[in-house]
Amino acid sequence: MKDKLSIRRYHPVPDSHRHNYHQLVLPLHGIIEMTLADTHHARSIGIGQCAVIKAGITHHFKALEHARFLVADMAELPDNLLKIDSPFVTTSNALQRFCSFAEAQLEHRLDRTLEDSMMQLFKQLLATQEFLPRTDPRIARVLALLADDLTEGLSLDTLAKHANLSVSQLKTLFKKQTGQTCGQYLLMLRMEKARALLANTDFPAHLVAEKVGYQDQSAFSRRFNAYFGQSPRSFMAR
Repeated sequence: MKDKLSIRRYHPVPDSHRHNYHQLVLPLHGIIEMTLADTHHARSIGIGQCAVIKAGITHHFKALEHARFLVADMAELPDNLLKIDSPFVTTSNALQRFCSFAEAQLEHRLDRTLEDSMMQLFKQLLATQEFLPRTDPRIARVLALLADDLTEGLSLDTLAKHANLSVSQLKTLFKKQTGQTCGQYLLMLRMEKARALLANTDFPAHLVAEKVGYQDQSAFSRRFNAYFGQSPRSFMAR
């Protein structure tokens, strides 16, 4: 079969089937209720999440008619998706934005060359993702808040209140869900954002530092060097 991206709707009447290829279902609007027969996992999947249906697995599903989904039919899955423990995972902001882009292009006009290119890019993006199990909605709110503005140094008290958790509950649940502390996760977001800005824009290093929450360029350079083992200058666009 040929790998393919498409926009689909599903019916509110429960249905089920299976196929001899892998399939990813990524919500664009609304949710889908899905159960996988091999694990009896049942979930409501919404924006920011993905159902990974491996070849040969019977799946039961239903969704309201207004809901829409980006569906990827694939002959092979990247290693990171083959190794996941749960068929329902969270997706990054970058992958969600790609899905929105793909939706706009697929609905614009029929262009097989562009569609093939998007599929190749989609597979490359998948291979670079760190897929986490479906996130507790309280932690999902914290992740969204941290990613929304990297210039803010939000305290644990603020994050805990946003999640309706105590600080100790937040720390325990956040580490369980992400494998990192809040501070480690924020540092990862800041450093990855900084590296992308340095490599892909003409922003000077001091402006990149400010955009990821560092008012002191020297402190930013030291932290960046410690994180990547290279200076910010080594990543700057030529």
